[in-house]
Amino acid sequence: MKNMLLLDITTFDPENTMELYKRWEQVEKMGFPNGLKVINQWFDAGGGRVITLYDVETVKDYITYNLPFTDLCQVDVFPVIEAEEFKKFAEQQKGKLGSPASQS
Repeated sequence: MKNMLLLDITTFDPENTMELYKRWEQVEKMGFPNGLKVINQWFDAGGGRVITLYDVETVKDYITYNLPFTDLCQVDVFPVIEAEEFKKFAEQQKGKLGSPASQS
């Protein structure tokens, strides 16, 4: 089974910044779940948000990593697909369905 890409936007009250960083250090010292890899991470220059792209085997791996933060922040997560992969998938699906012009 192919891994999933998950993009999450973590929003937090600036008052919780230091506590969040402490927790983050603790969680990272424990290590990532085996089925989770952080592809990249960006911090909002204005503060209060972190955007992270994960490669995960299962949603459970993602939840295991993020659960310790849920009391300090709100996390919105979205499954994503790379543009080239989506184009290939869309072409395959279009081929299976036939083009609208050929159905008339």
